[in-house]
Amino acid sequence: MNLKNYLEEKKQGYGGEIMNLKNYLEENIEEVREEFPLLKHWVFLNAADQMIPGNYWLKAVQEFYEFQKAGRMEDIPVQDIATHPFLTQTFFECCERAARFIHADKEEVILIYRPMQVANLIINDLLEWKEGDNVVFSDLEYPSFTFILLGIKERFGVELRRVKNVNGEVLISDLERAIDEKTKLVVINRTTAFDGFTYDVKKVCQIAHAKGALVLDDAMQALGAIDVDVHEDNVDFLVSGSYKWLCGPEGAGIFYIRKDLIERFNPKFRNYLAMDSPRGIPFSFPDHDNLEDWKYPLVKTAYRFSQDTVIGPAVFGFNATLKFYEKLGIQNIEKRVRRLGKYLVEKLQEIGCKVRTPTDPKKMHGLIVYTTGSYETDVASFNRFNAPPVGQKPVKVSLRALGGVGGIRVSTHFFNTEEDIDFLVNVQKEILKKRSKSS
Repeated sequence: MNLKNYLEEKKQGYGGEIMNLKNYLEENIEEVREEFPLLKHWVFLNAADQMIPGNYWLKAVQEFYEFQKAGRMEDIPVQDIATHPFLTQTFFECCERAARFIHADKEEVILIYRPMQVANLIINDLLEWKEGDNVVFSDLEYPSFTFILLGIKERFGVELRRVKNVNGEVLISDLERAIDEKTKLVVINRTTAFDGFTYDVKKVCQIAHAKGALVLDDAMQALGAIDVDVHEDNVDFLVSGSYKWLCGPEGAGIFYIRKDLIERFNPKFRNYLAMDSPRGIPFSFPDHDNLEDWKYPLVKTAYRFSQDTVIGPAVFGFNATLKFYEKLGIQNIEKRVRRLGKYLVEKLQEIGCKVRTPTDPKKMHGLIVYTTGSYETDVASFNRFNAPPVGQKPVKVSLRALGGVGGIRVSTHFFNTEEDIDFLVNVQKEILKKRSKSS
């Protein structure tokens, strides 16, 4: 059996169905929380930074190594060429789950190692730059993206048009003024990492496309917290890792490219697995030739942009993560995340803290940034949260600032509760009271 037939058989054998358990999350929140052992020891409100391990993916990673220890990969002996982790049933399940999760077609999605790997592919490989082109982004976009953009400015003379936020929000009207016929790319973080502002991605794409520009959407701080529909938004590229709001292991993620763009690009970076060969991988054929057998075109799917294979443990862990999300339901997760985010905002405002995240429900979810009004007190609060008195649980949060917006960053995710938020707010209230007395 050649590789193509093998792959088709594997894909046809996948009959997974999304579980429809409408109220499972709310009705079984304590059971859900048991999937995260560290919740017994921490008040964890830091999914925007790095997620704590979940039993569901830890078990899947262990299963991967158990297969290897037994000399098998799933139900196939490992000496077969088609037993690499990226050619297993689990790999194809994961790819299809990832596509469904963002409402994409399976041909539009590949698994990736890290989002920055793909950002470099898009900016430094796929797009052809010349002097006079421009890129539009805001002063809230993640620095790893802007660092890449500085490179094309230096090499090609590309103009970097940075839109400044207004009170933590990037105004659509300001973006629209910055985008013109020479704009080649608009870069956005669907939800900004430093203050939690969430874009109207559909509107951004409408404005960009009207001028002939493409949109690169970094969904790292949104995917897993809210329902993302790439077709509804008509976004061109989307990237995300699995280890923040998606609650998965490191080393896996999603790259989406709109179907009608796939054949437009001819990547310079090549992965031989992206070749559309009638013989598949010919390693075992006696007449295998390292030139003649590799003169075939790239596949006409997102896999043509594959830069490497995702490692086996990450594939197995990420697949288990997406299965877990299917069980909970992303719409149910989004409702809970938004409800807890709103509850946190109200409680912080009650004790006199200033919320830096835009509080319009359409422009926020569970990533909330606030300040006590004093940088020194913010730092003291952060330190107290993470290093509490003996016998008290630490509160895991972050301290972040960018574009003139900053403070203590709190992430309310589906496994959190109102009690977690009350705990944080009570500790913050106590800190403010003590510092007020000592001043």
